Amino acid sequence: MKKLVGNVMLTAGLITGAIASARNPPLWFAVGGALFIMGAGIVLRRQGEKEELQRNITKGEGREVELKKVLENALTEIERVMKEKETDLEKARKRLGKVLETLETFAEKAQPLRVKGIKFYGEIMTSFSKAERHLNRAWSAYADGYIREGDAYLESGYAQLRETSKLLKSKS
Repeated sequence: MKKLVGNVMLTAGLITGAIASARNPPLWFAVGGALFIMGAGIVLRRQGEKEELQRNITKGEGREVELKKVLENALTEIERVMKEKETDLEKARKRLGKVLETLETFAEKAQPLRVKGIKFYGEIMTSFSKAERHLNRAWSAYADGYIREGDAYLESGYAQLRETSKLLKSKS
């Protein structure tokens, strides 16, 4: 709720400030009030985000166990893709597409990791985003018929996803 109120205050302050400063001469008292309202909105929004993270943690969302499971399932599926691409590239590409769809939820589920520290969260997400980027490039290369490039990016993405999994296991 604080997040919503903060967003409303931020929007109202922005609109009020824009209207007050557009007048000739500007209504400086109103601009100052708008800036105050915007500042209060930012504070409320941040508090709301922190409370939301804490609620997610208490509900059990975004725990390392859940994230590890997502990564392990993705690694298993990528291993299948690596075997399958030798016989049926189109089927392997479709399976890789499904893996990428499941990985989309990882970033959202990883938000509660920020509570453990921004450095920890940053390391995990940097490694994960590199893996996801390489897997997307592999999918695209296979779709365009560049098999060797696809293979290289698939191997690289797989290795980076394994690194993400190791980071998550070592820090939890």
